[in-house]
Amino acid sequence: MASLPVVDVNMIVYNSVSTVGVAIESVLHQTWPAVSLTVIDNASTDGTFAVLQNYATGNAAIDIRRNRCNTGDGINIQRAFWFGNADYVMLKTGDDLIAPDYIEQSMGVLLAHPGCAMCHAAGLVFSGTGEVSYYYPPEHCLEATDCDPVERAKHVMRHYTSAPSFWGVYRRDAVDQRSMIRYRAGTDHCMLAELALYGEIRHVAAPLFWRRGGGKPVLQLARSSTEQGNRGVPLDDVLGEQRWRTPLITNAYTHMEMFAAVRLPLPQRLELMQAAQEIFRARWLPCMQQEAASLRAALPGLLKVLACAKPIEAAWLARTLTDALLGAQTVLPEYRFADELLAVAAVSGDTLSA
Repeated sequence: MASLPVVDVNMIVYNSVSTVGVAIESVLHQTWPAVSLTVIDNASTDGTFAVLQNYATGNAAIDIRRNRCNTGDGINIQRAFWFGNADYVMLKTGDDLIAPDYIEQSMGVLLAHPGCAMCHAAGLVFSGTGEVSYYYPPEHCLEATDCDPVERAKHVMRHYTSAPSFWGVYRRDAVDQRSMIRYRAGTDHCMLAELALYGEIRHVAAPLFWRRGGGKPVLQLARSSTEQGNRGVPLDDVLGEQRWRTPLITNAYTHMEMFAAVRLPLPQRLELMQAAQEIFRARWLPCMQQEAASLRAALPGLLKVLACAKPIEAAWLARTLTDALLGAQTVLPEYRFADELLAVAAVSGDTLSA
């Protein structure tokens, strides 16, 4: 009898001393018999590492990797995809839980559909006292199964909404084809849209993913998704990334950046870039218009900072402002930022020549 494929659960933890134990238990009690657990401790300072050591002692199925500094979730997700110890890898946090049959049911789908790149499960949100707060609606699950990879990616862009659709079991030979994870708002959206080009995305309808406390506000996620946010640099820093100001616009534009380099012929890449603009406008146009208006309103103050900046600061702030303005203008062409772009170029040019 052929042995069952191993699923390597990669659990990313940071200062999770009060929750990581029960999160580990939810992995160790899976009904799928071939499970390993790789815990990536993101330089915790609250006793989390001691908890991990206690679990790993005498258990060869648990591998602890401790970062020397806090590198942020994006880097650790990339490490999980690159260095997972099996043909299937599951991403997980140190606070959410999974039902005992999560992996068994997900692997049943993956093995029944060899072209499937990832399978996730429906989810629910529970409180700190263990009470169920609410169930995610069925439409939050993804079922991108079209034979055309472009249509699968479009399906993800139209329907991806919440984290239960991200923390699934991935087939390594599919994620190996993905591009690097970008420091951008909507990273999870982008990752799944590209993954759909390399295989189907399916789900289990049962609520097997148990999320502690629910999600975070979009703007908070956008700030933490910048490289500076990951490294603790203040957002008003003159060298800080400016795209956090427009998280939904940035999400759409990041998809366009990603599709420009995917493993497809030029006509399909262009089709996907156009689709990203159209789909996200259809989903979030009023919110994106508000973001564009807020960016325009913030610009006079930013130009004053730019005018007083030293040359190297001015050059960098001008670049990040230009990136944000070009992204907004590309996604929302009716919001012409030509005057603002010229103003940034003029002020930064005066600063650099002074």
